[in-house]
Amino acid sequence: MLVLLLAGCGNIAPPAQSVFPSPVAYVTPAPLPMPTITPTLPPVAKPTAPPATAVPKKQPIDSTAAIGLWGDRLDGSQAFGGFLDLASGGVGQAMAKQNIALVTLGARQVYFDFAENYTDTKASRPNWFLQDKDGKLVFASNTNAPLLNIREPDVRSYIAGEVAKAAQGFDGIVIDGLGADLIRPSASPIFSGTKPFSDTQRQEAAESLLRAIRASVPDKLLIMTGYAWKDGTVYAARTGEAQDIAGIADGVHISEWLRNPISGTKDFKTEAGWKRDVDYLSAISADGKVVLVTTRLNGNPLPAEVSDQWLSYSLASFLMGKNGPRTYFQFDLNGSTLSSSQVALLNAQIGAPDGSYTKLSSGLFARKFSNGIVFINASDKTLSADLDAEYKTMSGATVKKVTLAVDNGLVLLKP
Repeated sequence: MLVLLLAGCGNIAPPAQSVFPSPVAYVTPAPLPMPTITPTLPPVAKPTAPPATAVPKKQPIDSTAAIGLWGDRLDGSQAFGGFLDLASGGVGQAMAKQNIALVTLGARQVYFDFAENYTDTKASRPNWFLQDKDGKLVFASNTNAPLLNIREPDVRSYIAGEVAKAAQGFDGIVIDGLGADLIRPSASPIFSGTKPFSDTQRQEAAESLLRAIRASVPDKLLIMTGYAWKDGTVYAARTGEAQDIAGIADGVHISEWLRNPISGTKDFKTEAGWKRDVDYLSAISADGKVVLVTTRLNGNPLPAEVSDQWLSYSLASFLMGKNGPRTYFQFDLNGSTLSSSQVALLNAQIGAPDGSYTKLSSGLFARKFSNGIVFINASDKTLSADLDAEYKTMSGATVKKVTLAVDNGLVLLKP
């Protein structure tokens, strides 16, 4: 059997007291600097609700006044010490037996197996494949599988049926790979028939495929991942197209929030890159979509100070951009169990946001919540700011000033 790649258009008991190290210093109280408003991307011009379906979909719990958590790397030996709103895979289904509010998700790469050798398939269904200018099969960039021509209705119908099978028994499904392999800036053009596969054809094919999938799972949540939604940079490059295609679905998964999973643990984004990711989240979550966010680290075991820094940085950044009632965060240490202090931070009762984030005169970014405040230092130097009231760190210490090292975040709660 040869793998063929579809190229789309390319509650527990409260945690023990945290020992999470605090980067806070203590000084004489002083007034909070006047913030300067930092513009963020506007939300989409109009709601992009998916088409109405006869069977209502099961929606995750409103996350407006909570951090909102989800997971896609759970296994039978790993437990999460907190309340998950969505979970992927068979373990999620098992967890749903104890938590009927949990939304379970299946997952499907846009890769499909055929029962016959692709040469036989090419002979019987030559229109199923894409080719180059010489009439040779075009293969995916990351595998030796030929690309399917999703402009063909029978190809789209086949794929939609496979997705429907994968979604059985789940409340929703996450679709990956739509669109990526038809964008080939450094390779030979892909042809459909005798003409190059144009950008317009690519987008139309992706939308048509997604509509076919949507029709095959009308009672399921349909979440898009990869392609134009994986981070702020790719979204900024294809904002209109990303919004149009996501409008057919129920939400998106931002799979590379703030970092590529295989990048170095010291590789933080510049302030501009950080802001691009946060503003992307601000815009897309304001549209009422289900938005799943993942910061993932590989290379375990990692020193505690490394994973602690990345958690505080990514969670505080998530809270800076989080809007809307259905936005959820995941911090994944390559499937490893989180420490008790990390679980405590993920379960912080921060409350609902009170306005947008701002950049203070000190250079720190801040956003107030009904039960706390969060800070981010996305600069290249240590920054400090005085607070307008007393707050408590996750370890319970009272503070009136914050000092943050480079690439650090901080969550403070009201006393």
